[in-house]
Amino acid sequence: MADNNANTIRTTEQQRVKEITDKLEEGLKELFQSEKYKSYLNTMSKFHNYSFNNTLLIAMQKPEAKVWEKRMPKLSEEEKLAVEFD
Repeated sequence: MADNNANTIRTTEQQRVKEITDKLEEGLKELFQSEKYKSYLNTMSKFHNYSFNNTLLIAMQKPEAKVWEKRMPKLSEEEKLAVEFD
């Protein structure tokens, strides 16, 4: 009787694990095929130096955001030399 109960419990646990695994696999398939994921990847490609959380926040709040570039003034060769000697 005890073996029968143990087998039933094991079977029930295995079924539950299979159900959870199937749901997880289906959810991942939907995620990777969705437009939201494509949008996230697009944002991630622009903000690759940012953390996962920050990239996710940017993707959620403003997916069309762009990286701010630091604009340095163009210096002539003479100006560069003057800076080096200062």
